[in-house]
Amino acid sequence: MKGRLTLTARGFGFVAGSTAGPAGSTGGPSVLVPFDHLDHALSGDEVEVEIFPDSAKDKPAGRIVKVLRRNDDPIVGRIRRHGREVRLYPQANRSPKALVLPDSEIRKAMQNRKLNDGDVVSAAFVDWPTDAGHPIGRPLELVAQRGDDDLELRLIALSRNFPLDFPEPVRKHAAQLSMPKADRLAHDRRDLRNLVCFTIDPDTAKDFDDAMSIRQLDSGLLELGVHIADVSSFVEPDDPVDEEAWRRGTSVYLVDTVLPMLPEALSNGVCSLVPGEPRLAMSVIATLDGRGTVHGVDMCESIIRSRRRFTYREAEDIIRGGDDPLAGEIHLLHLLTQTLRRRREEAGSVDLDLPTPQIRLDEDGVPVSVRPSERLDANRMVEECMLLANRLVAEHLESQTTVPGVYRVHDRPRESDIDSLVTTLRDLGVPYRTDGEVEAKDYRRILSFIENFEFRDLIEAVAMKALKKAVYSTENRGHFGLAMAAYTHFTSPIRRYPDLLVHRLLKRSLADAARARDGSGRGRRRRKGRTDADGLKRFLDRTCTHASERERLATDAEREYSRLKALEFLTTKIGREYDGVVSGVASIGLFVEIERYLIEGLVHISTLGKERFELDRAAYRLVGSKSGTVYRLGDRVRVKVKSVDTGERTADFALLSVLTSRAKS
Repeated sequence: MKGRLTLTARGFGFVAGSTAGPAGSTGGPSVLVPFDHLDHALSGDEVEVEIFPDSAKDKPAGRIVKVLRRNDDPIVGRIRRHGREVRLYPQANRSPKALVLPDSEIRKAMQNRKLNDGDVVSAAFVDWPTDAGHPIGRPLELVAQRGDDDLELRLIALSRNFPLDFPEPVRKHAAQLSMPKADRLAHDRRDLRNLVCFTIDPDTAKDFDDAMSIRQLDSGLLELGVHIADVSSFVEPDDPVDEEAWRRGTSVYLVDTVLPMLPEALSNGVCSLVPGEPRLAMSVIATLDGRGTVHGVDMCESIIRSRRRFTYREAEDIIRGGDDPLAGEIHLLHLLTQTLRRRREEAGSVDLDLPTPQIRLDEDGVPVSVRPSERLDANRMVEECMLLANRLVAEHLESQTTVPGVYRVHDRPRESDIDSLVTTLRDLGVPYRTDGEVEAKDYRRILSFIENFEFRDLIEAVAMKALKKAVYSTENRGHFGLAMAAYTHFTSPIRRYPDLLVHRLLKRSLADAARARDGSGRGRRRRKGRTDADGLKRFLDRTCTHASERERLATDAEREYSRLKALEFLTTKIGREYDGVVSGVASIGLFVEIERYLIEGLVHISTLGKERFELDRAAYRLVGSKSGTVYRLGDRVRVKVKSVDTGERTADFALLSVLTSRAKS
């Protein structure tokens, strides 16, 4: 089979196949490629894989037999000298081996400037001779010098090809865009400027891409409006902003730094649904009864004027009884979304409510606090509105034939992963069995069963690992985790390219429907873009694959930067003792997550005692060979912070005592 190679931090890789069809529709699972079978391939290369005949059908393994096309993105990493060689150690798992940078190329690129250990450099792949232990690279640019304040941020972002700035032509084009006179658009758009709508966002948000409205109709039914910034009216296909947005694929949120998909003139300017200003929107207006049943849906291009910008905390205060001129609308919206949430859960939708570390930095970028995130009712209220709008748009795209769709698909987990999950749950004291093919409702039942368990977060994390990753696809295969037959991403076009694409497809569909109703061939004019069906489908397939990969890289970058800042905070706590939970078990020891900060560190196996400990991989435990002492996933323990290495992103803990053991007698 043929596909794209993705390397992991542990040295092996996966190849997602493209032989059997469109993006996200590979016709089978990804193929695992062990380290010694990578055959000089790099992450992102298009390769041909030979599958081992004895590998499992749902977990195939194989070897790379040919590199078909090299990934030509720059490789970014740290410089280290190895004897007389200058080597570049790639970040973000781009290469299984360090690149050797020839002295002649360094002199040429760096203008005779010497590279020091710890400097960050971008380089191009040149060659990997068959008999060479390392690939050859050509330095392109000095990204940061050792000791620079922003070195780590630049390293994490640029190694995944997320630029820190916009090219001048893109900034120039964005600066020329302006909000048209709203009154001139009244005949083309639904004028909803008198509708009471509002936004609810985090305290620090500057780009507001979704607003909501709700009112009770004379019939007693409720009218819920979800109004999304109409980015597609400002960003035309193939213009400079569009091409840059496609390359980026998504915005990246690195604690207090945002690498936006769109220039600020758009994301925080003419596209942002700021209060008091007329703004262009795509509106999904649903009529529902008190049980959450949808009785009608209207989708249109609109003009809105947000009445208010709420923070989540402000909306939460109103939900809890606070006074506000819009309290009636907030309470009505809260009641409806509670009903929508219950219906979704009854259908089997999985809501893994895992806490994450919330990190606050001072003005110099130094972390001053780390605490578990808090998910408010206001967060859930907004989430339900967005889930409904995304589902309704997906169902609309699925129901018509004139325009292809882009969907957010989440496939059913593999049978072997479910078997492993059930075994792990049993070992953790959660008796559960599945009958036949697993359904989303099985996950829902597990979450209900463990609602009051002390180690609920751990079990949810284990359950999450058994699920596949959601991706973008032109083939609607449903969304397993949400238990929805059709789902898409429509509600965040300022920060996700697929949402922008869905807006364009929805507009095209609405225009086609208007022409069909008109019967005279008049209707709305077609906007600039790909008009031939085959060309559009190929572009959508390619974009789905690209956007899924960019999302994965953005998530990796966000997690790594959060990990870095959390560890920087932990350097101030060396020698202190904390309660934690065993969050992972490996041959090198126990991974323990400090409950107070949600920061993970390693208790090395050599520090557990003089006896030999054996890893029981199936049961997620270490067992002492003489005493029979067992350390198991889920044990609550007391640890001391011994050391922190922010460069390697590691922390070492000392195990002081076991507070609560889940070991079976």
